[in-house]
Amino acid sequence: MLRRRLLLIIAGYVLTAAAWIVVSDGVLFVLLKDIEQPYRVSVLKGVGFIAFTSAVLYVLLRSLARAEQRAEKLDSMLTELTPQLFSSVPVVMYAVEVPVEVPVEVPVDAPMALEPLWVSHNIGEILGYTPEQALAPSWWSTHLHPDDRATTLRHAMAIRDGQSNTARHEYRLRHADGHYLHVLDELRRVPDAHGRLRRYIGAWTDITEQRAAEQTLRRYSQQIEDAMLGTVTAMATMVEQRDPYTAGHQRRVGELSAAIAREMGLDVSRQKGLTIAGVLHDVGKIRVPSELLTKPTRLTAAEYALIQEHAQAGYEILKNIDFPWPIAEIARQHHERIDGSGYPRGLVGDQILLEARILAVADVIESMGSPRPYRSSQGLPAALDEIERNAGRLYDAEVAAASLRLMRDKAYPLPV
Repeated sequence: MLRRRLLLIIAGYVLTAAAWIVVSDGVLFVLLKDIEQPYRVSVLKGVGFIAFTSAVLYVLLRSLARAEQRAEKLDSMLTELTPQLFSSVPVVMYAVEVPVEVPVEVPVDAPMALEPLWVSHNIGEILGYTPEQALAPSWWSTHLHPDDRATTLRHAMAIRDGQSNTARHEYRLRHADGHYLHVLDELRRVPDAHGRLRRYIGAWTDITEQRAAEQTLRRYSQQIEDAMLGTVTAMATMVEQRDPYTAGHQRRVGELSAAIAREMGLDVSRQKGLTIAGVLHDVGKIRVPSELLTKPTRLTAAEYALIQEHAQAGYEILKNIDFPWPIAEIARQHHERIDGSGYPRGLVGDQILLEARILAVADVIESMGSPRPYRSSQGLPAALDEIERNAGRLYDAEVAAASLRLMRDKAYPLPV
């Protein structure tokens, strides 16, 4: 671009000078043809021409000098600031190139597979190696963490074979002192000087602290979850100590509910919530007299009505606990039925939470399959017949189908 501009300026100068000579001589010939001293006039014309061209050249040279000074300042600024820029961020820039011809049988970590071209100098601050070390053949592949090696090399193979124009994946690289850093590797394909798409510009970002923080957060979350489960189990144990015949019933209902939810395709979080709800669904029985819970004969209508209050009582106990799931409402609804014949509120169909509908089926299956003070176990086949016979009337049809599939076709055992 600069060369073209200079040629245009020179061409303009030549044309201007030629025009000056031709026109000025013509004017002088017309105006001064009778003058006896044309030599003096010609000298004056030449001096004027030299002065004019000198002024033009001065302006041009001054402009060029200023442009050169600006270029030198910019180059100096880039030279000084670029290393500082790379040093101020935990990112190592690099460039690699796929050789023109790479035999298919050559492994990806062979020296000719991906040819390193350049790496930023701050690699020494982040990974502890000099640029010369990092540009050595197979340096990258030999410093991968053994557990990440296979997956990472497959990514590199896809890049080498042209299957991807971009790549973004995480792995661990060994620091010069022996420990490993988690890095995020991002690549973008760029054309070379001939327009061929064989070159990649990449960046390694140090995300070690981020991954460590995530692991710490997961550990704390697990500790909180364990503490919550411990508290829930303790609450369930208090109820079971008053009713030894149902010891383990709540835990088993929770496990079966989670299994049914899994069969239905519900996510892991909802499965966990059902496990907790199962463990706590009968916590309201702590307000029921223990002699009714262990009575060896059938209950009277008044006694049965008193026991029915445990669903609402469980809700009152649990409603102020901030669970990630609607545990209190599930406990209140686990005796509701699709046709509205359940208690305590006679809800119908979709008015009942899906989790409560699942828990209701699991509760019936576990209760009928276990002995009670007033009867022996009715067995699993009878429990499944009850669910099948009343699917769509008392029990949610989709939940019933999933539970029958689980217990019959997949032979899921009752929790013990």
